[in-house]
Amino acid sequence: MMNLLSLLSTHFFISLASAATYTVGVGKDEVTGHKGVGFDPSAIFPVAGDTIVFEFRSGSHSVVESSFDKPCTPSSGFDSGIMTVADSVEVDADGLPSVSLMVNDTDPIWLYDRAGGECYQGAVLAVNPTGTQTAAQFKANALSASTTSEDPVASPVSSSSSSMSESSASSSTPSSTSEPTSTSTDNVATKHAIQTSSTLAFVFGILLGLL
Repeated sequence: MMNLLSLLSTHFFISLASAATYTVGVGKDEVTGHKGVGFDPSAIFPVAGDTIVFEFRSGSHSVVESSFDKPCTPSSGFDSGIMTVADSVEVDADGLPSVSLMVNDTDPIWLYDRAGGECYQGAVLAVNPTGTQTAAQFKANALSASTTSEDPVASPVSSSSSSMSESSASSSTPSSTSEPTSTSTDNVATKHAIQTSSTLAFVFGILLGLL
């Protein structure tokens, strides 16, 4: 019995230790590395247990889940809330506001920058795109989307507009006139977000029950 508990504990902690973190710049041009339209990078391939950290650059931005066919239309999934960063802040400055999303599986997740109003310019992020639903086609879908048939948000949102959808978790919105503060929020949004602490407690509950 003790050998079984030891194996289970070892496997669990190895899984935690091997989890990766993917840092994605929001409002950053992935080609130039400067402030701009889109996500840097615009396609990532995390696995279950990995964490995506969204770091927000100058302007008003929000990361919102959509769908492959309608990249600029919000779904009922992940919503980071609006983050506003002063124009004077350097592109890779320390302490940029951030929001974290823990990945629960390898299913595709389709995201876009809603508050920036730049989805129609290709500001989208493909998480675990597939051979048939590619990151390139997702971006092409965004570029060809109509502002009248999809999300009507077509211009940057002012710092006073800090409301978020009912499905989003609470997060702070730094003032656009001050240096941003580091903000990390574990969003529980549909099946994509989980709380590591709850998982840890659950697993140890099982282990204790086996004693």
